[in-house]
Amino acid sequence: MNYPIWDVGGLGAGLVVAIIAIIHVLISHVAVGGGAFLVVAEIWSRRQPDGQRVRDWLHTFATFFLVYTTVLGATTGVGIWFSVQLASAEAISLLIHQFVFAWAIEWVFFLSELTVLYLYYYGFKRNTPRMQTFLAGAYFVIAWGSLVVINGILTFMLTPGAWTIENKDIAAGFFNPGYFPALLIRTVTMFLLAGLAGFLVASRIRDEEFKGRIIQFCVKWVIPGAILVPGLGYWYFTTLPASTVTILAGGTVGVVGGTLSALTRMAILAGVAGTSLVLGTLVFAAYPKTVNTIAAISMLLVAQLGIMGAEFFREMGRKPYVIHGVLYSNGLWVKDAKDPARLNGPYLEKAKWHGGVASGTLAHGEQVFRLQCASCHTRDGYRSVVYRTRNWTAGFGSRWLGTMHDMGVMPPFQGDALDKAALVAYVLSLRGETVDPRDLLPDRQATAQGDDLDPDGSGQALPGLEVAGAEVGR
Repeated sequence: MNYPIWDVGGLGAGLVVAIIAIIHVLISHVAVGGGAFLVVAEIWSRRQPDGQRVRDWLHTFATFFLVYTTVLGATTGVGIWFSVQLASAEAISLLIHQFVFAWAIEWVFFLSELTVLYLYYYGFKRNTPRMQTFLAGAYFVIAWGSLVVINGILTFMLTPGAWTIENKDIAAGFFNPGYFPALLIRTVTMFLLAGLAGFLVASRIRDEEFKGRIIQFCVKWVIPGAILVPGLGYWYFTTLPASTVTILAGGTVGVVGGTLSALTRMAILAGVAGTSLVLGTLVFAAYPKTVNTIAAISMLLVAQLGIMGAEFFREMGRKPYVIHGVLYSNGLWVKDAKDPARLNGPYLEKAKWHGGVASGTLAHGEQVFRLQCASCHTRDGYRSVVYRTRNWTAGFGSRWLGTMHDMGVMPPFQGDALDKAALVAYVLSLRGETVDPRDLLPDRQATAQGDDLDPDGSGQALPGLEVAGAEVGR
């Protein structure tokens, strides 16, 4: 309402953010876990009879690590900032103002870790092994400190805990109920991913005996993390809001029947990916010769799918909020939604970015769609509003908009009867139906014929319920 909308046709702003973010999460987690990998590998190399050979391989790993984490990591990191501030400016404004000192600390950590990483890499042939171990350790501590800060902000969005809009205690918001389980999950996952990155670099080794030793070293990074994640995941599950648990529990048959909910499917995807990584790693341990570049990349792609499942689960778990219990996904503050006069009054009078359209027109409806719906839905692409309203009649839509929040996955509608009518008329126009918004106003609808709650006479669930279920289930 207070900011212009980034209306991305086909994909939607949220999916653009998600695509960039899930790639960045894999890279950033390798960046931290890889630091620990470098420390332990430095120490391990000094205990090997061919320690210099191990360190030569470690230099190859460090080269891959440096390019992968700094170039791709920095690019996708900037991409996240660029996209999220366009997709959800109201939420980013709150997070920056609430955690401004945390963000500042994180940026200091970021610059420091880059500095130390370059000192480590370019000092490989000049520094003593002991100095290299120290630099690798310093890098890991600083990089993990960056995680400590970011984790507090990310978990705050789903589990704000004792923090409220009236009590903006930074400690209460930062050290929220989900903070510690999420921190441990991410930490052990980082170690796991470091081992997978080691597989990729080790796949190029031609000496089978030496390759087998390196593979066995990498295996020890993957298996412990894979074993610990499920238990830590259950701990994290116990901190989730009741609304998230309800959607997940209902997903075994669908909240309103039918297919699994998207939230449930993402949780299953993360679990299947984790299991696949364990099985693949055991094969690598038993048959090191099978570790080639394609197999190692495949393992990383499976890990990327697991991260996608976990990150989508965290994002979908907030529905219908972007900051749980505080701010809805379309920028409506919960405190404002509790004020009937503000919630039910003419919408465009309160919106700052509505294009100056004439009231009661399709253009009016399009602006309502952009400002209230486009944060989650596209017209006919990802989370298509055309598909979700395919069973709507002209009379039914306005009534459903007044109750859509009862499903628990969508914000309440903001606006009066004319705003609802304009939005319904615009949505129907997307599938080729021409309706005058003013003909959908209650006083005119009262005289309309054939507008009952089962407009097609099928006796099936109300179309509006299908729409709400689709928001969760597809």
